[in-house]
Amino acid sequence: MHVENLTALCVELLEPLRAALGQPVRITSGYRSKAVNGAVRGSPTSAHTLGLAADLKSIAGDAEHILRVLHGLDLPELDQAIGYDATRGGHVHVGLARPGMMPRRQYLWAPEEGGYRSWRP
Repeated sequence: MHVENLTALCVELLEPLRAALGQPVRITSGYRSKAVNGAVRGSPTSAHTLGLAADLKSIAGDAEHILRVLHGLDLPELDQAIGYDATRGGHVHVGLARPGMMPRRQYLWAPEEGGYRSWRP
């Protein structure tokens, strides 16, 4: 199941994003076993443990720029995109919905002070 999920993640989200940015995306975290997810203090319900999410950076721009590009692509399979302030890693989390679930098409920002808030361009 993980390989199929990771393939879908690449086809549905990562490759369209890379093409739109015109630059490579660097995956900083992809599939994580439950043990690794716990060690990095990931959410117990993290989509990473199913191969449905990746954290990434790109020389094409900062997290907010990447969120704007993702939003402009209007990818129907996008479940969640979270941009993290530079003080919290400066990366973007992207994920697909779990099988059988409708994508939430949710965009969030993780500000310096902690927590998450809704994000719009």
